[in-house]
Amino acid sequence: MTTAPHEMTYELLPDRARRPLTAALLGCTFLAMLDGTVTGTAMPRIVAQLGGTATWYVWVVTAYLLTSTVTVPLYGRFSDLHGRRGPLLVGLGVFLAGSLACGAAQSITMLIAARALQGLGAGALLTVSMSVIRDMYPPSRMAGMVRMQSVMAGMLIVGMIGGPLVGGVLTDYASWRWAFLLNLPIGLTGAAVLVALLPRLRPGTAATGRLDLAGVVLLTAGLSLVLLGLTLKGYGERGWADLTVGGPIVLGGVLLGVLVAVERRTEVPILPLRLFGHRAYAAIIAAGFFFQAASLPAGIFLALYFQQVRGYSATVSGLLLLPMLAGMVLSNRLTGAAVQRTGRPRTALLLGAGSLTAGSLPFLALGTGTPTPLIACCLLLIGLGTGPAMGGASIVAQNSVPRADIGTATAGSMLTKQLGGAAALAVGQSLLAHHLTGGASAGALIQGIGTTVAWIGGLGGLLALTAILLMPDIRIR
Repeated sequence: MTTAPHEMTYELLPDRARRPLTAALLGCTFLAMLDGTVTGTAMPRIVAQLGGTATWYVWVVTAYLLTSTVTVPLYGRFSDLHGRRGPLLVGLGVFLAGSLACGAAQSITMLIAARALQGLGAGALLTVSMSVIRDMYPPSRMAGMVRMQSVMAGMLIVGMIGGPLVGGVLTDYASWRWAFLLNLPIGLTGAAVLVALLPRLRPGTAATGRLDLAGVVLLTAGLSLVLLGLTLKGYGERGWADLTVGGPIVLGGVLLGVLVAVERRTEVPILPLRLFGHRAYAAIIAAGFFFQAASLPAGIFLALYFQQVRGYSATVSGLLLLPMLAGMVLSNRLTGAAVQRTGRPRTALLLGAGSLTAGSLPFLALGTGTPTPLIACCLLLIGLGTGPAMGGASIVAQNSVPRADIGTATAGSMLTKQLGGAAALAVGQSLLAHHLTGGASAGALIQGIGTTVAWIGGLGGLLALTAILLMPDIRIR
């Protein structure tokens, strides 16, 4: 079933093809999500075997996140213009080649290069896979569409938890190399299913103009520089005025500004600015950024509080964060059920933003003796507030633009979330460092963590709430 008539759509695929395709697409997407976090617990063993310093440690993670994020909008746009099958299979092939190279790496520099290669392919798995699933389960198949969005949001949650767990287990009982090599049998199985069953459909909006090479270069370079600056700020102790932080961010911003001017005149733009003329899409893109920014500090900085202030082990501190993850899972499922019943995601998103704000602000009063059950309740509220955006934001983004732009819309939604997380980490590290300028005392550390979680979470939640209020109450049909 590799070819199909032009009038055929993925929605018309028979169930005997739809089910294995769905499993293959979800499996490949999950691999890409998992590999974003799988090296966390394995890094001490990796550094011991391959050498390197703390700086190299950071780049093993950053190389993957940087390339996978930057390629997301490119894969999304190319799949809209030239069809889903080609970009998806190319991305999967690159991802598997990178996984093999990671497993065979003999030095830390080889591993970093291989992780960057992995990320170049992962961008397709994170974007085009989701676009194909949306094509197979359009609003006319409401139950399937909502179920798929809920499953993908659930996979993201499991990836956050499962990545470090899988990496740790494989490192302890086999080898850290298997954290990458296991991608091969799963990915090759998925590739075989895609080659056999995914039709080669060319969209009716197939591009007839020249490749927007200037747009590709400007978008890639601009995003790379902004993400690089934010990453260096988030992981290091550099100030915003440091040339290695502020320089890339400013230069990246200038290139993205030039990109806007170029795209206005391009016949077939890589970044179609007309999408932002859809009010619902523009609002949900902004909301996704603020949702991600608001929820990230609690998961990162409270782990530091539990370990360095309360004296808990890494395992126990991870368990104490489970209320947040439980809230994500529960609210994601409830959001899916609500959208399926009413067809309107706006109310769930509003409630989510309100819950996220309400759970974050109490951390202004964080202290040494703050009751653990109270912290758990606040984390639960943050999780309940984050869950609606995980699937609901994608549903709105995909259903607020013409069908021909679904891949680009999906990519835009994912990209802004990634940028929101990077920005939150960078700003959070700056706030914490500001409180520790007079010395790393326990009191300063507690105040810094509490202020960081409360300010970024509270302000981000309020800004997400504002964006949703500005969004028209679209109905998913």
